[in-house]
Amino acid sequence: MTTIATLAFSLLLSLVVATPADDPAKAAATPTRVGAPYLLEVCAMSGEPLPADGGKVLIHDGAGDKAQAGREFRFCCNRCLGAFKKQPGKYIPAVDELIIAQQLPRYPKTATCLIMADEALPSPTGAEARDCKLVVSRNRLIRLCCTRCVRKFSQDPAKYIKILDAAVIAEAKAAGVNKNCPMTGRELSAKANWFVISDQAVGTCCGGCRSRAESDPRKTIATINKAMKG
Repeated sequence: MTTIATLAFSLLLSLVVATPADDPAKAAATPTRVGAPYLLEVCAMSGEPLPADGGKVLIHDGAGDKAQAGREFRFCCNRCLGAFKKQPGKYIPAVDELIIAQQLPRYPKTATCLIMADEALPSPTGAEARDCKLVVSRNRLIRLCCTRCVRKFSQDPAKYIKILDAAVIAEAKAAGVNKNCPMTGRELSAKANWFVISDQAVGTCCGGCRSRAESDPRKTIATINKAMKG
């Protein structure tokens, strides 16, 4: 009996150990978000409004287009997610256009080409705002002066986005629009933590609040936008 019980226990233990959720290889295969969160209020497939919880999330695995790897998309339902996943290249251009329309008016007015800093760009709020190269890199609008700079940007997007982030934060500080921590409501001091979520500057009273803000970017940005509207 003891031998049978021991064998049964060993078999059960082997099944538990082999559970897919505990398999490091399979866990590692789950893609994580790279770049900016998806902050559009509409489904990436249908264009219908997203539900209050932000809808269904898909992280692009880079299949067919490595530049999209890690990019977040949101959908109103699993049906739309499934349809998008079959042909992402068919729907991404429309998403990019929505992101351009959303972020262009907020683009730093003082920002020059991220590659060639001495190359001025047309005002992002003027009639000629689109008279430059517009690139959407993982849900972030990038403006560049020429095709050559687009190629160079694609080689190391993170490097150049840091430059853009600095310009976003500098303009936000100068404008004085973000006066309170979106997590606690406390007035921001000279030692506030400044960073960027999507294309918008965020200031928090401490590092802990920064972590909380970044953990739920949709809620954080909604709080900031509401405060800015008064």
